[in-house]
Amino acid sequence: MKEVALLAGVSTATVSRVINQTSYVEPVTQERVEKAMRELNYRRNAAALALAKRSGNMLGLLTGNLADPFFARLARGVEEIARHQGFRLMVCSGGHQAELEKSGLDFLINQGCEAIVVHATRLPDQDLIRYSAHTPAMIIVNRYIPSIAPRCVWLDNQSAAHKATRHLLENGHRCIACITSDLPIDDRRQRLDGYRSALAEYGITPEKSWIISVPFNEEGGESAARKLLDSGVPFTAAFTFNDVMAAGMMRALHQRGIKLPEQLSLVGFDDVVLARYLFPALTTMHYPIERMARRAALLAIQLYQQHTPPPRSLRFDAELIERDSVIKNRK
Repeated sequence: MKEVALLAGVSTATVSRVINQTSYVEPVTQERVEKAMRELNYRRNAAALALAKRSGNMLGLLTGNLADPFFARLARGVEEIARHQGFRLMVCSGGHQAELEKSGLDFLINQGCEAIVVHATRLPDQDLIRYSAHTPAMIIVNRYIPSIAPRCVWLDNQSAAHKATRHLLENGHRCIACITSDLPIDDRRQRLDGYRSALAEYGITPEKSWIISVPFNEEGGESAARKLLDSGVPFTAAFTFNDVMAAGMMRALHQRGIKLPEQLSLVGFDDVVLARYLFPALTTMHYPIERMARRAALLAIQLYQQHTPPPRSLRFDAELIERDSVIKNRK
């Protein structure tokens, strides 16, 4: 600011008035200041201003892979609350890597975000507990940590996976593959527990070959389909970790001449937009991530404003959405 003032031949107070539009400045003087700012490539640092005033109303979001439609829904839910509450939104992607999640969270805090919604899959619990202790308005979404339960908005993954697997069992399937993530994340363990518990109700113990771990993206789904077919196990159904994996599987299965759902039934997870437009339309578990994101964002803002939020459950349940990818009452 001093350099701008020196180049424009004015005081720093005049530069401040031009930047913040706090009082009248002669048009000629304003033009000199703006010209100096352009020449020096000066940009107003909104985050620094927010820190100085402690009234920046900036909401931070740490999310996963922004190319994944699931995380687009998460961001949309947080953005909706930010707009409604008059907050600016700053977004960082953690990329499902502990170091990126940590640096992203540090960045949001250093940029003046005091209300923060965090979706982190790889940061250890103790790190999130430590961050939450120093950031009173930080809310964790899609993860449950008992010691900071009032700051966690989470999905009952085990119950959801149980419902999905039971749907296949109720329609006559007994040899059911579970296509899961290759990352050691809580969601993976919880959904595997739900899958196994549903099979156990029917007296079925899955073999190791029934559980196929791959990256949870389209390419992972294609790889899973090949592994499933090459295993030699007579699978009649599969439950996938998410919908994009199911989409990748559908492509690979079609290329191998496998008809869905006549030869193989599929149940996905998330209920992203593409699920209803696949062929056949994908039966899936609806993950209420937008509702969860809105709840998390509003709770973070309430804590930042030192309001006492009303007592509400922070646990959410997934809903089975039946479409066309599961054959009914298989004999």
